[in-house]
Amino acid sequence: MAGGTRSAVATVVEARGLTKVYGEGNAQVIALDSASLAVGRGEFVAIMGPSGSGKSTLLHCMAGLDTPTSGSVLIAGQDLSGMTDKQLTAVRRDQLGFIFQSFNLLPTLTAEENILLPQRLAHRKPPQDWYDAVISILGIGDRLTHRPNEL
Repeated sequence: MAGGTRSAVATVVEARGLTKVYGEGNAQVIALDSASLAVGRGEFVAIMGPSGSGKSTLLHCMAGLDTPTSGSVLIAGQDLSGMTDKQLTAVRRDQLGFIFQSFNLLPTLTAEENILLPQRLAHRKPPQDWYDAVISILGIGDRLTHRPNEL
């Protein structure tokens, strides 16, 4: 929320001063240079930029899929630094929704099964209104029984 305050919107994910450096010496690439971002509940954010500008690196660090060289990431108030792989998996499963460039859908599951998989892994039954909203947003109500290669 540029120029405003976030007091009315709870921050759900926040990056603070993220830096990510790959390689060393002449081969060193600074993918992120003190990037900061706060996303509030219900906000939609577009990360845009040219190829190689650090978009995927930022998202991977913010999702706990990659470790920043410096800086911190908080999801629902929890600092990801120092978490074990098991803890990071639980945070991703319970707190995040992430769509990869190559969707990473399981080819043997239907669209509906892929949508419900994170909830099933967490041993939860999603609320019907959540499920209906996801299906509506994706516009796939008539394709729920299709496998990814049929979508």
